[in-house]
Amino acid sequence: MGLPVRYLQVHIDLPNNDHQTQMFNQYMRQLLPTFEDTPWPGWELFMSATHEADRDPSNDKSDDKYKSYLHIWRVRDYNTVPYIMEYFDDDQTYVALDLMVEKEIQDFYEALVYNPQSADSQFDPADGAKFYLTVEMDVIQDAQLLQEYRACMTDVASDPNSPMRAKYGWEMVHGTYSQTGRLRRYWHTFRTGSSMPDAQEAINWLTAQEAVKNVLNTAVDPNPQWKVWEPINYLKQS
Repeated sequence: MGLPVRYLQVHIDLPNNDHQTQMFNQYMRQLLPTFEDTPWPGWELFMSATHEADRDPSNDKSDDKYKSYLHIWRVRDYNTVPYIMEYFDDDQTYVALDLMVEKEIQDFYEALVYNPQSADSQFDPADGAKFYLTVEMDVIQDAQLLQEYRACMTDVASDPNSPMRAKYGWEMVHGTYSQTGRLRRYWHTFRTGSSMPDAQEAINWLTAQEAVKNVLNTAVDPNPQWKVWEPINYLKQS
């Protein structure tokens, strides 16, 4: 079966305390196997990570009362979403998890041509990753400039000598654009094996590229929005 090129991206905010975190992780561990069973083949938690405002760098003015979770699901068929929601409405574990959530945002994204999974369906973003860097860019509507932008980002994604990877240590593992919510958003995720990554210098280099500067929507502030996350694997936790 071909590679799913569509994703459901979920941002969740929880109260930032150890008890809530432990319970949320336990509930996720219990719920995940359901997504691998029929009648919903093709749902897979492609990427999962956490962010704490007082621990992980960001240019987002996050409230440090919350702990943020990022879940990116590979989805073959958007039509399965209402069936899954209906099923989990009667699942007591899901109901308990949902009651913990302070805020949740869900949007669909589609893979860009340079998305690493487009070339390798078995690509694992967590392989060797100690941190992720997400970069969200709001762009203008200009076909020529966007073509130049995509060419630039293709080089960033595929060229091992790109400064983003060779100098700053960030390798692109995910590249998509929004299909719901705020449109004309490009979302890129990078990983690093470094224990002390410098995200700000990498962002400075990326946004200094002419092809990137030319498409950024100046009406959006900050733009881009970036955030460092720590990978989490629910099934490997005790």
